Amino acid sequence: MGKENTAMFIGHSQCYNLNMTMLKEKIIFLIESGIDTFLSGGMGEFDRVAAHEVHQLKRQYPHIKNKLVIAYLDAKIDDRELYDEIVFPEGQELCYYKAAIPKRNRYMVESSSYAICHITHSWGGAAATYALAKKYGIEIIAI
Repeated sequence: MGKENTAMFIGHSQCYNLNMTMLKEKIIFLIESGIDTFLSGGMGEFDRVAAHEVHQLKRQYPHIKNKLVIAYLDAKIDDRELYDEIVFPEGQELCYYKAAIPKRNRYMVESSSYAICHITHSWGGAAATYALAKKYGIEIIAI
């Protein structure tokens, strides 16, 4: 998995007013620009919707990969069939429970060149991950 061909999803656990058409268009734009790997944390509504959209697009673009990045080894994984791979970042098992999600999110930021984001407020984990992605210079694609 190369950073230059990887995108991640950043969004709140609840995603009100999500424009599904725009989400699909942005994913297709990235695929047609050379992105072939999509990372998701799988812990909220936006993550699940985005992973489902990537899974659906595999019919048209069979070369793309949909990867779930988990924060905990005992993570409950819904819709396992959506993902081509489940990633548990190296060293994640050494992380204190409350620090595991931010550490997982940092891994996704450090592994990506693009982030498709649905951020509606400035607090919480998604907003913090969005700020980190901007700090790292990741290309932000807002929905």
